[in-house]
Amino acid sequence: MIALMLFSSKLLTSTAHAASPGTFLGEVVKAPQGERSVGLLYLMGRDGNVRRVIVTRAAVVYAETVPTGDRVKPARRALIPGAEVRVTALVDAKSGEWTASKVEVIAHQVADLEEESSEEEASPDEIDTSREPVIASRTI
Repeated sequence: MIALMLFSSKLLTSTAHAASPGTFLGEVVKAPQGERSVGLLYLMGRDGNVRRVIVTRAAVVYAETVPTGDRVKPARRALIPGAEVRVTALVDAKSGEWTASKVEVIAHQVADLEEESSEEEASPDEIDTSREPVIASRTI
């Protein structure tokens, strides 16, 4: 009888600490300088706060609203800065880390990537100037 009571109390306390999944929206941003980015996403919410999410085991899919012709395969390649995503994740009570089970790409930035790459390549008729600071640094 005592063993049964101990087992049931452990079961109740372990389920009380179990987290339920949370869902949130955000825009993918670059990892802060010096922070690791492999297997992680950094998402900026509407309030401007950035949340780090572990996505190594997450299923990455497109929302039904993203036209089939606009989808990059695999969907994980669409997780670039500027992409809007909906994340379903659990938060670890001890570390505060979010671990995603699903990342849904709502809108991605493929067109912007194509424009950026074309801007980087100067045509032969364009003048390519260096981007040196206008004011020379001071020496002490």
